Amino acid sequence: MKENKLFKISIAEIAIGVIIQILAVIGIGDESGILSGVGSGILAVGAVQLFRAFRMQSNPEYKKKIETAAKDERYAFISMKAKEAAFGIYLMIAAVVSIIWMLTGNREQGVLASMSICLLVFLYAVMFRILAKKY
Repeated sequence: MKENKLFKISIAEIAIGVIIQILAVIGIGDESGILSGVGSGILAVGAVQLFRAFRMQSNPEYKKKIETAAKDERYAFISMKAKEAAFGIYLMIAAVVSIIWMLTGNREQGVLASMSICLLVFLYAVMFRILAKKY
């Protein structure tokens, strides 16, 4: 059942990636290079997930290993710590970049970086409140 869902999502990702690539080739939008990069990324993710779905279907040992890893508390803890570290690192980088952009006269970019910091902290606060009530 889970492999079927992964298979469907992978096919959808591949289709979206191809559509975005076609739009980039046609030249829709001002930044076809960005569209091409986004399309390539989505296409690659879909292809890797599709490969993973086929591998899980054909190899019961691999499937069991993946399912065990998904339920393992150690992996959940490591994942949580990685997200925590990425959150902190992103906040520091965005804050430094925001200040540099403001000092160099790139006010719009500095404001966008500052707003991304505010949004991330706001989302953290909201999610913390929701999860604190849930658990």
